[in-house]
Amino acid sequence: MSEATRVHKNAYRNGNASSMLDYLEELILIQSGENGRFTIPETEQGYEDLSVNDTEVAQLTIPENAISATISIEADASVSDKSRVIRFKENGSDPSANSGIALGDNDLYEITGRWNLESFRVIGIEAGKSHVLRVQYYQSPQNA
Repeated sequence: MSEATRVHKNAYRNGNASSMLDYLEELILIQSGENGRFTIPETEQGYEDLSVNDTEVAQLTIPENAISATISIEADASVSDKSRVIRFKENGSDPSANSGIALGDNDLYEITGRWNLESFRVIGIEAGKSHVLRVQYYQSPQNA
């Protein structure tokens, strides 16, 4: 194979070292005790209250620079089993009342990574109940 036709494989997923360096910087910040993420202000859509029921799969409204989120579920007051009120999946598939990871009233969960945020789907378990998913979004220190 001649030099002109040789194909060089790029070691970086996005074609350059920029994102790799950002990732390494995040790891260093975490290792040194820094949180490695900052809240996105509400004025920049850094927080949302998402209504969740049993009839429609819900998705997050993700700010452009979000890298993670903390979610908390507040169950409908009349729910019969407060230990399991919603189910979610982070793989892009739709959860159902019988399939997905269950969360109960006042449970907290961390969603890390942009792909997981975009792939997050949630639905209520009990028919006729409406819950509120409280979502706080975070950005990397490079975007803060």
